[in-house]
Amino acid sequence: MNGISRRSLLTSAAAGLCGAIGARAQKTGLVPGGGTPPFRLALGALDFLDKKTYAHNMEVVCHISGSTIAGGEPLMAMWARGKQRLLPANGGFIDISDPRKPVVMNMGVVRGNGAVVYRSDLKKWIMMCTAATPLTSATPEFPDGQYDKPLRDRVVNFKGLRGIRNYDITNPAKPELLQEYSTGEKGNGTHHNFYDGGKYAYLDCGWDDQLRLENHQRPFSNAIMIVDMSDPAKVKEVSRWWVPGQRLGEEEEYKKYVFAGDRSSWTGNHGAVSVPKRVEDGGKIGYAGFGAFGMYVMDLSDITKPKPYSRIQYEFNAIGTIPFHTCYPITSDAAHPRLQNLVVATHEALEADCREVYHTPYVIDVKDPRNPKIIGFFPRPQAPPDAPYTDFCFSRGRFGSHNTQCWLAPGAARPEIMAIAWFNAGVRVFDLSNPMAPKEVAWFVPPHEGEIENYESWWRGMTENVFVEWDRNLIWIGNHEGSYCLSCPALGKPVLEPRKVEKWSVAHCNAGWDDQTPRALYFGRGLKAIA
Repeated sequence: MNGISRRSLLTSAAAGLCGAIGARAQKTGLVPGGGTPPFRLALGALDFLDKKTYAHNMEVVCHISGSTIAGGEPLMAMWARGKQRLLPANGGFIDISDPRKPVVMNMGVVRGNGAVVYRSDLKKWIMMCTAATPLTSATPEFPDGQYDKPLRDRVVNFKGLRGIRNYDITNPAKPELLQEYSTGEKGNGTHHNFYDGGKYAYLDCGWDDQLRLENHQRPFSNAIMIVDMSDPAKVKEVSRWWVPGQRLGEEEEYKKYVFAGDRSSWTGNHGAVSVPKRVEDGGKIGYAGFGAFGMYVMDLSDITKPKPYSRIQYEFNAIGTIPFHTCYPITSDAAHPRLQNLVVATHEALEADCREVYHTPYVIDVKDPRNPKIIGFFPRPQAPPDAPYTDFCFSRGRFGSHNTQCWLAPGAARPEIMAIAWFNAGVRVFDLSNPMAPKEVAWFVPPHEGEIENYESWWRGMTENVFVEWDRNLIWIGNHEGSYCLSCPALGKPVLEPRKVEKWSVAHCNAGWDDQTPRALYFGRGLKAIA
């Protein structure tokens, strides 16, 4: 080798390789792929699931295993007639007329859960159920979620309906399927829709495979589709809207966002559009949670061409979670002037064990639709003092907010009270009297379901859904094990007997809703049983 040793040759080759890598690193950064959630598991995390119950200012009225009530996703969930009340659960219903003795009925009579509303013009109860592809959530088998091709292909090739199913549930014992409406043969279908029984429904909708999502939980994202529900058996599309840059092909617009390409952000709609006043009644404004894009105040003055008034994003937003998940318009009154023109916007934690940046729900002032402002932050729930962990990050499963109480519920809503499902932190109850500083006043944490050896039995956390009966001062929660009915001093003394709904929390949903009450028999129970 003319005096060149083997060591010198290897050293030179290594130097050349390092030089090439170093040169490339100048452009790509130290780690070209970057780092994304899930971050490493904290050293303090439990190696078991805590099976204890914890409560503060709350008491259990009843517990029912095996059936999980719906509530908060969507924002309207109760069927009522006379003194009978039903909540959707597992494709059927739970009769909660007597809150001490709920009865599970007709599981599987409908496919999925969805908005339950009374159509005063049709004199029928309608249930609009979501229909979507399965999630691509990360699991030990597929730790990269949608970025694991076998899992992605399985979901992309899903053969079921993507869209909505409309049922006539006037007789909940025998629901009648009115229509299976497809929003597109590709894409996700629908998830967290808003329908209050009026002319229009607002769908959290993925109509094709061109709406991008960075996060691993789905192969595509969702945007807004508005449909005409005048005839729930003949749904008609009215309009669509998405964030500029959200669709593939809009690269230059998308690159303007700091999260573009991070493989962790939720780059799509969640929660459709919450519309406090129906468009046909003169309403012009809706509130839509678009994850990492922020919350959009939507101009619905031309329902065929929805457009944003404005957008708001938390200035210190960070990667992970769904930063704007549900937009809950507070129904206020003259007694609570500070709570008028406010929206509570929750986020959704996505990674188990806090392996992402923590987010908190916001209180947003929307008095000026062109200039919404974040004015308050919800406090971080603290671990029970007698728990075997010092922070909910260590108790296993997701820690963070999820669904709010339902917007449409029996009785007059208490605008200063907000109940939020908080996954492994159970349900949390807040006092919003000072909207700039929400105060936690009560909480209930049920036993952690699942087995630690089976990741998919516990990673989602526990409590996902919550429903408040304002007229009976009761809170219902649903987790993966079952459902609980709770009382809370912040609401007042609980009413534990069957009671007719005198009015609903949303004024325009009160017209004629109970015109068809039978005189002799209620679904599943005779009059004597619920008198």
